[in-house]
Amino acid sequence: MKVMSKLLNHLHLDPKYGVLNVQSAQVVYELFKLIDFRGTGALDDIQFTSFLQSTTNLSQSHIEKIFYIFDLDRSGSVEFDEFYLLVCILVAVNNNEAKQFMYRHWSTCFELLDEDGSKSVSKKEFETLGVLFNFGSRAVDKIFAEFDVSGTREMNYNEFKLFMFAAMDTEMEMEKQQQEKKKKKETNNTTQLKYIADYLNKKRAKNKTKKSVQPI
Repeated sequence: MKVMSKLLNHLHLDPKYGVLNVQSAQVVYELFKLIDFRGTGALDDIQFTSFLQSTTNLSQSHIEKIFYIFDLDRSGSVEFDEFYLLVCILVAVNNNEAKQFMYRHWSTCFELLDEDGSKSVSKKEFETLGVLFNFGSRAVDKIFAEFDVSGTREMNYNEFKLFMFAAMDTEMEMEKQQQEKKKKKETNNTTQLKYIADYLNKKRAKNKTKKSVQPI
């Protein structure tokens, strides 16, 4: 999923708590009231779809599945608390903090994923919300292969918790490798530039020497 909203570019998560800071939360509340033009205190599926279509590149089918997930009380609408959580996820994704968000709020994420209240998350359920967090189908296959310890093809609460810790560790390791790769590339570029500069200086010095020698 890609976030395409200019408004969400200006919203940020509190680094300490991993949720929207006070200013951002106020903006989201005003946004919710604008979308809820009837003043019902909740968004129906049409309003919810309109919001996600204008802020992301999600398909209609994915939006419908996500609406079902965030309609926690199965009332056919999404209230502000649920909308607030959705925006937190969108901001986290937009700021490349999706996995950190899942790590901080893994209990809430588990409850969202557990659509049928079975106290476990199936592969299908994980794929639905995985769309928001940019977990592709191959990544989901790998996750379940590694963390479905019980072999039930579902992740229970403890298995999901293990996944969160592992995902964060993997993310940190990948970030470290990326930084090292970037540093190595910068070092190589500096070395190449130095080599070119030395070569040009030697060439200039050689040409200068030739010009200074006058023929007899």
